[in-house]
Amino acid sequence: MKRVALLTVLVLALCQVDAKVIYVKLGGNGNGTSWEHALGSVQEALQRAKSGDQIWVAAGTYFTTTDNDRTKSFIIFDGLSLFGGFSGTETSIAQRNVKQNPTYLSGEIGTASRNDNAYTVVYTENVSASTVIDGFTIANGSANGSDESRYLEIGGAGWFNLASNGHTSSPKIQDCTFTQNAGRQGAAIYNHSVNNGNCKPTIQNCTFLQNKADFDGGAIMNYSESGDCSPKIMNCNFLANEATYGAGVYNKAKSGKASPYMQNCLFKGNIAYIRDSGVHNARSEGSCEAILAGCRFEQNTAAVGSGEAPSQFSTSTQSTSTSGY
Repeated sequence: MKRVALLTVLVLALCQVDAKVIYVKLGGNGNGTSWEHALGSVQEALQRAKSGDQIWVAAGTYFTTTDNDRTKSFIIFDGLSLFGGFSGTETSIAQRNVKQNPTYLSGEIGTASRNDNAYTVVYTENVSASTVIDGFTIANGSANGSDESRYLEIGGAGWFNLASNGHTSSPKIQDCTFTQNAGRQGAAIYNHSVNNGNCKPTIQNCTFLQNKADFDGGAIMNYSESGDCSPKIMNCNFLANEATYGAGVYNKAKSGKASPYMQNCLFKGNIAYIRDSGVHNARSEGSCEAILAGCRFEQNTAAVGSGEAPSQFSTSTQSTSTSGY
């Protein structure tokens, strides 16, 4: 056993030593070893990368594909870190200015219409907390499919995160903006746990702006099917998102548990066509309870119960304000 443990440590150490930074910049045609020799495609960088690598991406818009294949996404595998917001001269992550160097991961393919955009812009499955996405605007996904069994085509237009078969999927999503994503459910992010999966991403310092779901979860949907779907959502802004139920966040437990922890989040100007413009909890079997701490609800509207507590199928802890909840 000691020899096995020692071998594992040595392998991990060698992997860390061999880890590298891959550089991406619009117009680049190099091998990705520096800004001067940057790749021109995020997809190409993902194909070249391995676990432990970092991908640094300079300002610009990068698309899921150069053809019209709606099923293609940016697939982020375990242990990989992507950082946007570079101008293309930096030598450290700390030198970035994300606001001055907006970096888009976009599903805007096909025609100018949103209807033929990529179903899902970013996809993760069973990844650990060493998987990091930081400093991007994720936009223009369109999960408008009609087959409810094809989850990636009806939800998670911005990002679909899946935990399955007893595995955990807990990527770190930091300093990102999700905007203009549309889907049937969970338009910006769809977290899904199935078959004893643990879906527990950390989402922090992010903005969800003008995302729209036809049904549930204008910004985020957390859905447990015989698993645990309980992300941490901290210091995030939910602005002008729309849905039938849960314009900000929709939590659903179909057996298992859906219990996100939400701290210091702002819900403002969100619209629910029926109920709960901020957070909606629903359960058929299992446990569903959003835990809120220091969250604010301002100028949200709903057709039913605007400004009141959630519906009878919803539960939550007391927040600092419940306006438009």
